[in-house]
Amino acid sequence: MSFLSWERIKELDSTGISEKISRKELGKFKIEAQKEAEFKTLCYFLEEYERITGKEFVEIISSEKPDFLCREEQIPKIVGVELTQIQRGHPETIAYDSIIHKREYMKIEDALEIIQESVETKEQKRQKNDWKHPNSSILVIEFNDIPLEQIHPLLNKKNLPDVYDTGFSEIWIVDLTGIEAYRDVELFCLIPACYEGYYPRPLQKPYG
Repeated sequence: MSFLSWERIKELDSTGISEKISRKELGKFKIEAQKEAEFKTLCYFLEEYERITGKEFVEIISSEKPDFLCREEQIPKIVGVELTQIQRGHPETIAYDSIIHKREYMKIEDALEIIQESVETKEQKRQKNDWKHPNSSILVIEFNDIPLEQIHPLLNKKNLPDVYDTGFSEIWIVDLTGIEAYRDVELFCLIPACYEGYYPRPLQKPYG
């Protein structure tokens, strides 16, 4: 298995993050449509994660269980990264809510419930024997259907008790709702406590 250099990714596209990576280069890792979408999400996440934590991953490989393996620069350590999406469900459900109920985003109470369910499901998978690096795996929860600015005050142990009782070394939420307007993401760290909290984007005007 060959790693794709994170430095190479950033060199290929320092503004759009992974948009200009060639099909040939991605093909070395057999990344299909869904995997490529996950890879782009990972790139957006890592750009902000590095800025917040000071950690750097110099190499990335597409994997299964977890989705990606990343090698840290400072220490010879492989970290697993697993991604999971939080949204209302089928696109028709989202369209119906938007048109009939004039609801742009999912309900906050639904989001909290789905977060817990998703984390519990991923934790069960992490405990299985075929999961690589189970003690050094990061879970990244993707928000496509609700912005962090609406829900971040409620992301705590009181509302998400089971989320704080897993074997994941870190759990982060990445908000993708502003990608088209701002070309970057916001993060929220659930664990560990040293990074816990909301990381909004700096004040800026949207593109376009």
